[in-house]
Amino acid sequence: PPPFSRRPRQPSSSSGGGPSTFSGVGGRSSSPSGSDSEDEDGGAYIGPDAFDRAPSLPWPAYLKGRCVSAFGALYGDTPFPEIVRILHLSATLFFMIGGYWLLRSLKDPVLAAICGVEVIPRAKMLSVFIVLGVVTVYNYLLDVLPRHTLFYYFGLTYFFLFGLIATLLASPTYGLPNAIPSPDRWLGWASYCTIESFGSLMVSLFWSFTNSITLPSTQKSTYGFLTAVAQIGSILGPTVVTLKTQDWGIAGVYWVGAFCMLGVVGSIYT
Repeated sequence: PPPFSRRPRQPSSSSGGGPSTFSGVGGRSSSPSGSDSEDEDGGAYIGPDAFDRAPSLPWPAYLKGRCVSAFGALYGDTPFPEIVRILHLSATLFFMIGGYWLLRSLKDPVLAAICGVEVIPRAKMLSVFIVLGVVTVYNYLLDVLPRHTLFYYFGLTYFFLFGLIATLLASPTYGLPNAIPSPDRWLGWASYCTIESFGSLMVSLFWSFTNSITLPSTQKSTYGFLTAVAQIGSILGPTVVTLKTQDWGIAGVYWVGAFCMLGVVGSIYT
C-alpha cells in the first residue's frame, strides 16, 4: 500500500464463532482469549489509527537477521516490521526528550537574564494557561486529523518557534546582548512558555500515537527499550548545554534544540 495508507477494520471472531472483544488499545479488536486478531491476510490487526506498510528503507538480509536475533535475545520473539517500527519510534522519542531537556536547561536562565529572576513564579502561572490553550487546540485537531500528521504540524510549528527565539536571542535589542533585565521584555516570556507547552504536549502525543500503532505484545516487550533510548536523550541534552554553551553561545545551543524538532518530524515520516 502507499505510505501512511489505512487498512479498513476487518471483522474478527473466535474459533468458536463468538463475538470479538474490544481491547481499547489503539482501537484493536481481540479474541476472548486475549490474543491479537488477524486480518484477511493472516497478519495481526494493528488498529484503525495504525499504518500497515513495509519498512520504507531496504534492509540487507544479514543486518535484518542480526537485528531480529538481538531483539529476540533481549525482548523475545518480535516480528521484523515491529522491530523497525520500534526503532523509528525510539528515534522520535530520543529527539523529543533530548531536545526538551536541552531547552529546559536554558528555560530559567534565559528568562532570568532577559526579564529578571523575580518573574519566574509569574511565568510558571502564565504557562499553565498557555498549556491549557495549546491542549484545547490539540484535542480539536485530534478529532479531525490523523495522529501522524499532528507530529508534522506541531513538530514544524515548534521548530519555527524555537528557531525564531534562537535568532532573537542573538539580537542586541531583544536578546541576551541587552544586559538590562525587564519584565516588559516579551522574549523571555515567549521562550519560557513555548518550552513548557512543548514538554506538556508532545510527550502525550507520542505515547498516544505509539499505543495506536503497536501490538499489545510488542508494547509489553519493547517499551523498556523506548524508555532507555529516551533516557539517553535526557542525558545528552543537558550535556550539550554544559559543554558547548561557551563555544556556541546560548543562541547556538538553542538552535540545536530547534533542529531536534526536525528530527522528530523526520523519524515519524520515515
